[in-house]
Amino acid sequence: MKRFIIFTMVFILLSLIEVEVHGLLNAGDGYIVVLSDKKSKSKFLTMTIGKTEGEAIMIAKESIMTPRPLTHELAFNLVKNLDGEISRIEIYDLRDGVYYAKIYLTKKTFIFKTQKVIDSRPSDAIALALRFNAKILVNEKLLEEIRISPFEKIEEKRRRFFDI
Repeated sequence: MKRFIIFTMVFILLSLIEVEVHGLLNAGDGYIVVLSDKKSKSKFLTMTIGKTEGEAIMIAKESIMTPRPLTHELAFNLVKNLDGEISRIEIYDLRDGVYYAKIYLTKKTFIFKTQKVIDSRPSDAIALALRFNAKILVNEKLLEEIRISPFEKIEEKRRRFFDI
């Protein structure tokens, strides 16, 4: 039984791909966030998120200072002041059109580190990960690969995709 659990944990870890926030598209009453595979830049995940969450991601991505702390800055300040840190987030599943994410919160006490896993909306997890410079990981099965025909120049295809 122990071998099965260890194998499952290793398999889950191997199927996660590190991504970065490639861009945000204003969609009127919300945003579309585009995450791209950090290594190859050929695999993408797009998600529709709320206006507030999109703005929180934009503020973190562009390092914009606000006169007073907004919700995600408040969460950042709370975690930091309690000697915590977000080590990574994982966007791991899509069910019934809803993405699921986990935040990995690490707290240091003397020589020990404890880790808690917190359920989260992906948009909030991304906004916090950007503030903590934490890794953003996505289940490989959720990423879509750009297909490039042999007759089309790679740069033209990429430019068209990025200009969504």
